[in-house]
Amino acid sequence: MPKAPSRRTRALNKKTGFRPGRSGACEARLFRFTGAAHGEGELPVKQVAACDLHEAIAYLRKWHPDLDVLRVEFIAMIEIVSGSPLN
Repeated sequence: MPKAPSRRTRALNKKTGFRPGRSGACEARLFRFTGAAHGEGELPVKQVAACDLHEAIAYLRKWHPDLDVLRVEFIAMIEIVSGSPLN
């Protein structure tokens, strides 16, 4: 029978975009959001690591509500193996 995650692990999972993945390591997806330029500047770009696209959009709306998104790209899957200093 698999071991239930501790309260600390559950609390940590809520704070970050990393979740246990298929391989057993913690995973997050990296998305790049490109917005509309205001004036003659470069296009604003924000990168967000989250467990899925819906969580990334929720984060973006909360912290960057003025960003008019033109394009969303899935960049990479980030994996942190067990025992990592970031884990």
